[in-house]
Amino acid sequence: MRLIRFLFLSIFIFSFVPAPVYAQTPTPPAAVRLVLASMTPEEKVGQLFLVSFNGTDTSEESQIADLIKRYHVGGVVLTASNNNFTNTNTLIHTHELINNLQQLEWNSSLGPSAYAPLFVGIAQEGDGYPTDQILNGVTSLPSEMAIGATWKPTYAQQVAEVRGRELAALGFNLYIGPSLDVLESPVASGTDLGTRVFGGDPFWVGEMGRAYVRGLHEGSDNRILVIAKHFPVLAGQTVCPKLKFLPFANRLSN
Repeated sequence: MRLIRFLFLSIFIFSFVPAPVYAQTPTPPAAVRLVLASMTPEEKVGQLFLVSFNGTDTSEESQIADLIKRYHVGGVVLTASNNNFTNTNTLIHTHELINNLQQLEWNSSLGPSAYAPLFVGIAQEGDGYPTDQILNGVTSLPSEMAIGATWKPTYAQQVAEVRGRELAALGFNLYIGPSLDVLESPVASGTDLGTRVFGGDPFWVGEMGRAYVRGLHEGSDNRILVIAKHFPVLAGQTVCPKLKFLPFANRLSN
């Protein structure tokens, strides 16, 4: 009798214990699933790659045309160091370049290939050369450090809204940034990120970064995907010049 009462009481108590909640794998929209289903394995692998290329040549015989048509790359990153931007009529030529790249992708999909627009990315960090890629025709905006020094996330959002609006108008749909590294103490050798960070306090870097990302989305009318960077704790470490590694294990343990 006691055993029966114990079992009944146990069942009664555990009936009120909530079932564990497990993380659910997000289901992509139907349109995305349809595109993926129509892709070959080679096309799916190609979509994982963001590539760079030299110059502005997008003819059918160009290197970038071959990468798009034959290897189905997912996107490109434009940089000043690769001479992707001209010194005269920069905005017009940049807009034309991006349109030509997207046209290459569209033309390649007229055959058996599935169509997925290219990601066209840029890292336009502010404060002019060398951290800005486009130097002519766009609004001159401050560095992250200058924004962080205001202690006002609203300023970070306002700056990013301008950035997002201008880049989206040119055809960019991918922004590589902002930097969410935390620079606790500058490195004397100058190998740290310097003014390319919001500051040295993790909380405020997070607040500024969140506001900046929000501004990019709102300024671009949600037409720009944002990828924050860099490597964990890169801002406060010195890279070993011979071994090319970052001694960050002790920082992660803290």
